[in-house]
Amino acid sequence: MNPIFNSLPLPSAYVCREYDCGDETFMLVYTDIEKCVFDKLCADIERKGFELYDSTEIEESSHRTYINGMMAHVYFCGSDNSMRIVACRNFEKYPTKPESNSESATLWQFEVDHSLIDCGMCYIVRTASGRFFVIDSAHPYSVRDDFRICDFLRKLAGGKKPVVEGWFISHGHEDHVGKVTDILKYHKDEIEIKAFYHNLPSLNLPESKGWGDAGNNLMLAFKNALDERPEIKKHKMHTGQRFYIDNLEFTVLCTHEDVFPRSLENFNNTTISLMMRVGNCKISFPGDSMGESDRVLVRRYSAETLKCDVVQMSHHGHTGTSPEFYRRSAAECALFPITEIKFDEELPRQESNRVAIDIAKEYHIASNGTVEIPLPYKYGQTKVLPDETFEDFNGIFNLWCYEYTDEYKEKLYKEFLERKNR
Repeated sequence: MNPIFNSLPLPSAYVCREYDCGDETFMLVYTDIEKCVFDKLCADIERKGFELYDSTEIEESSHRTYINGMMAHVYFCGSDNSMRIVACRNFEKYPTKPESNSESATLWQFEVDHSLIDCGMCYIVRTASGRFFVIDSAHPYSVRDDFRICDFLRKLAGGKKPVVEGWFISHGHEDHVGKVTDILKYHKDEIEIKAFYHNLPSLNLPESKGWGDAGNNLMLAFKNALDERPEIKKHKMHTGQRFYIDNLEFTVLCTHEDVFPRSLENFNNTTISLMMRVGNCKISFPGDSMGESDRVLVRRYSAETLKCDVVQMSHHGHTGTSPEFYRRSAAECALFPITEIKFDEELPRQESNRVAIDIAKEYHIASNGTVEIPLPYKYGQTKVLPDETFEDFNGIFNLWCYEYTDEYKEKLYKEFLERKNR
């Protein structure tokens, strides 16, 4: 057992399993535990002089974050009678109270450049006071998207240097960290980033060998670029923790720590699922959650928690979260971070997509133009901006061997021109 747990009054009568969470953070998992064990552990931790920093109750789950020269995050899940103890020594306090009571904000589904790649996602939120929260970025093949994202933020900031209060990374895949890595390296003077929120896994896990060198190397490049910016706060977030950016509330619903001890062979199961709230309006960001992480979400949370006004379609509308997840979400607006081509290909074979669309009053595909959504969400107020990028079919064929008929390409280009000129 890692020596970090020597500082905690562990329940010695129960069997646990240990997990390397990454970033010098470790976790113990107890199964077949009654809540009274969790309650006693929390009382014992407080008796050892730990300060209760954060506390949330979400349906049958209880979460407590304690600090005392280190962080101990303890949570009990009644849905499967499990308890997790997460511990780390390098802990930065995240904001646990809102700075304003305003119930307004604006959300953008940013049109990343899909000329050569069908994936990638970037969401931008402007708070009531004009500060920004950004989710993920774009793929390295979206070549100039580091410039495009910075330019878009500057435009939203009225030409001033934009201040990003928080940049959230759902997981370490190339299409999510590719361009934010470039922004960290090459755009330091153009944009101020105050904090990153993430929970990236350890590359020492046995499953990491199957994640692929390219993806692992890019996740490592992101971590290294972030380490080179000591002025930026780094928050490794865990399930049940709730943080605030101005008037925005964020709750972590699932991380890779919840999937353990089940397999993380599929890297998408390292995704954080995040719920954002502005007043009574809720926006769900499941990232690329699928398979094992979807099982956690559906087992642990009912519609009471998952119900939202706007939902980001998991894994770009490829195989992601289950139809039941979208039934419980019951969102009036569904956002697809994908191309029109891949959306059309996926729709016949993805029941989840069809369920979400049947429930929603509107849905939007990222390649068709940046979408602006005033919050709280109200149907009829969404604005779709002119389309900016179009597929490079020769480049796509050279990279991926995807080939389309001339008729289909002409149809897509005609529709692009109509969107470009709207």
